[in-house]
Amino acid sequence: MQFEIDLIKWLQSGDKPLIDHVVYFITQFGSEIFFILAVMILYWCVDKREGFRLVNLFMLSQITVGIIKTAVGRVRPYYNEGIKPILEQTEGYSFPSGHSSNIAVIGTDLTLLAKSKGRLFKTTLIMSVIIVPLVMFSRVYLGQHFPTDTVVGAIIGVGAGLIGWKLFDLLNDKEERLFYAIAPLSVACLVVALVYFAVRGQQLDSLATVAGTYLAAGLGYWLEKRYVGYEVRADKAWKYFVRVLIGAVIVLALKEGLKAVFGLFASGILEIIMRFVRYFTMGIFVTLLAPMMFKKLKI
Repeated sequence: MQFEIDLIKWLQSGDKPLIDHVVYFITQFGSEIFFILAVMILYWCVDKREGFRLVNLFMLSQITVGIIKTAVGRVRPYYNEGIKPILEQTEGYSFPSGHSSNIAVIGTDLTLLAKSKGRLFKTTLIMSVIIVPLVMFSRVYLGQHFPTDTVVGAIIGVGAGLIGWKLFDLLNDKEERLFYAIAPLSVACLVVALVYFAVRGQQLDSLATVAGTYLAAGLGYWLEKRYVGYEVRADKAWKYFVRVLIGAVIVLALKEGLKAVFGLFASGILEIIMRFVRYFTMGIFVTLLAPMMFKKLKI
């Protein structure tokens, strides 16, 4: 709509390099890196079940956003004259906003978790109410999304968080059984991504990412709960810091290292498969291999 285009042009008017970088920093709260960090802290330092819950809520949101993006096919704002992509140029379709959905589902999950634990509820709620709109604004300011993209994205994120939270609790202490649904769903996402590329010649990176991450998370959690049983609670506070530090370094190495290696020879359909493999590897490390390593090192 024209008013959205005019709004973005007004926000981007003038030369504001400092503000550009501040807004770009804010937008990272809706990125996959922030999600990975949130899951690592929850899964390794707070409660494995709650970490697994966040993964499920996030993937529910991601799949919903991916389906709508493909069905609607709305182009990014920066394709309009007078609008520029600031400091980044996100590929793919615009509607709805994935970053807005991401931060909304994370904020909803953490707020509900705080409420259920009876600790830091008001603080978590206030932080969510502040950060979610800021990320939504950042996507518009940077020229990556229209305002309506961010509003719908946030609604999807909050909805996935509220609905998914209730459904997850219905499983009681048998949440690992979700793997039996996660496995075929993940395979279906990968197949759709491959078929879509074969037919349309366009890559659905988000679906390949979801397929690899979700399959690994479901399998890793199921195996960890049954055969590893790592105790998250530590006797020393420094152990939490060491877990996150070591784990984050390895995850980053896997993410960027495998990307560089696969980039040397992967293209087309093979690139989609390698993306699936890369995120599957990261997911298995976070949910299974890292707890095994922490248990072995006694940290």
